[in-house]
Amino acid sequence: MPNEANASRSIPRRFAHRGVAQAAPENTLGAFEAAAALGLEGIELDVHLSRDGVPVVIHDANLTRLTCGHPTKHSNARVAELDWEALAQIEIPYANHTLNEDPSADAENEFLALLPGRVLGQEFNRDFQSAYATEPRMAKLLRLADFLDWFAASAPPAMEAELEVCASGVAKPVFELLEGHPAAGRCILFSGHPGHIGEMQTLAARAGKPKGLRLGANLRQVDEDVLEDIEGMDLFEVGLNPGHFTREDVELLRARKIEVLANLMDTPTWWKELCTLQCYGFKTNYASAFSRSALSFGAI
Repeated sequence: MPNEANASRSIPRRFAHRGVAQAAPENTLGAFEAAAALGLEGIELDVHLSRDGVPVVIHDANLTRLTCGHPTKHSNARVAELDWEALAQIEIPYANHTLNEDPSADAENEFLALLPGRVLGQEFNRDFQSAYATEPRMAKLLRLADFLDWFAASAPPAMEAELEVCASGVAKPVFELLEGHPAAGRCILFSGHPGHIGEMQTLAARAGKPKGLRLGANLRQVDEDVLEDIEGMDLFEVGLNPGHFTREDVELLRARKIEVLANLMDTPTWWKELCTLQCYGFKTNYASAFSRSALSFGAI
C-alpha cells in the first residue's frame, strides 16, 4: 500500500529494525514508540509462540541475550517452554541493551544479536554492573496482540509493520489475531525460513488471509531458481541482501507486482546506493543517522 508520508522523498521507506534500539531494548514498546515519534515509515519486529500458544514479540528463541546483565538473575529458558504469564514477568535491562546513535567505522550492524558472545567475558560482565548503576530501567516483553492494539491506536496512520515469523506454528495464530483487526491492512507478514514461508502461503491459499494483510519472503538474492520458487506465491514484497540486487531486479520484481525491501546493512556507502535503487524500503538499526546522511547527499 502506498505510504503518503514518504511521497515527497526520494528515499525508500525506513523500517526500524526491531524498533529504535537507541531509545529502548529491541522489540519493546519503548523502541516502537520511538520509531513512531521519529516519523519513520515502518517498524520491523519478530514473533515467537509461548508454550500456551500466545504470539510474543521477540527475536530469539530463548531469553538469554535480552536478560543478560540483569542485576538479580537472568534466564536461559526458551520462549516456547514458558506460558505467557511467566514471560510477562521477565525483565529486560536497558543497561547495555541499546545502540549508539551512529554506527561506528567498524560497525557491527547486528550488535545486539552478537551480544551473547561478548558477555561471556568477565570484563564485559563487570561493565554490565557499572552500566546498571547509571541505567536501572527495565522493559517487558509484549504480546503481538498488545503491539497491534498500540499500533492501530497510536502509530501514525501511514506507518507499516513488518512482522517476521520466527517459529513453526506462528502464522495461524497471527492470522487469527489480524482477522478483522484495524491494523491488518498496515501489516506485512514475512519470514526468511522456507518452512515458515510455505506455512504462510499454504494457510493463505487454503483459508484465505485477513483482509488487507500482505505477505513477504526474505529471499536474500534474485536468480532463476528463486524466481521459479516464488512463481504463483501470494507475495507483496521480498527481502534482498545489500549488494545482491540491482535496479533492474527491482523493476523485474515490480513487473510481477512484488516490491523489494532491502535487508540490513548500515553504512553510508550502502545508504547512498540504496537511494538509487527505487526499492520499497529497507531495514535499519540507524534510521536517524541514515536520514542525516541522505540529507547530506541530496536524497531528501
